[in-house]
Amino acid sequence: MARKSSKRRYHATRPLVLGRARVSQAAGPARRWVRWVQVGICCVLALVAGLALWLTVDDRFYILDLDVTGNTRTPAGVVCQASELTGLHILWVRSDEAAERIIRGVHGIEGAEVVCRLPSACTIRVVERQPKFMWVEAEQGASWWVDDEGVVFPATGEDSEGFVVRGSLPLDEDGKLPEPMRAALTELWAADTDVPQSFDYVPERGLIFTDPRGWRVILGTGPGMMRRMQVLDLMMAHLAARGISPLYVDVRFPEAPYYSTTNEW
Repeated sequence: MARKSSKRRYHATRPLVLGRARVSQAAGPARRWVRWVQVGICCVLALVAGLALWLTVDDRFYILDLDVTGNTRTPAGVVCQASELTGLHILWVRSDEAAERIIRGVHGIEGAEVVCRLPSACTIRVVERQPKFMWVEAEQGASWWVDDEGVVFPATGEDSEGFVVRGSLPLDEDGKLPEPMRAALTELWAADTDVPQSFDYVPERGLIFTDPRGWRVILGTGPGMMRRMQVLDLMMAHLAARGISPLYVDVRFPEAPYYSTTNEW
């Protein structure tokens, strides 16, 4: 019985020894392959780190000069300052955000596009607002342009194609010319008939102009300017025919025009 048991143990242990030998022989190439992968990964990481360091420290990738196009009235320096791109690394540029900063920060700009390319070249293309009226605050020594949306932005000394209005500048809660004033000037600017090109603004009375005879005419604000001008023509003819020379004529309310020969207002 003892010999029989010994044979069983011999046959049972032989495959285990052979299997252990086969595993040991295959482990060598596998370990070498893993080492090569690890070396490759380390090389790639080192290359990436070196590239990142180069991009970070090399001055060629920092924006120092900006090319601004499309501006005729707005100084290029004002646009560059609003973009906040000068001195920024090219990889940190967010073109859409820079364009939004320009539109938000420069009132004379209604559209902007920022295009950048390596190593550090950036072009800013802008669309300027087109002025329709010029507003002059003589006491403050300031001149403003106003576009058809009521946006107010600094004038640069050139004359506007529209009217010139003199007086304190009224602004709404959004910092724009109030809608009644904008509507009045837009209607006058679009008129086919001859209308004055220069107005004064008095907060309590609105737009005022002086005709060639020295008569002051109060037009007010808001739509309906053409109706007021028609009533004014009829009134002027009526007064001239009767030899009446008023100090002022008030047509703010076309249904009840008024004039005075004794009072200045």
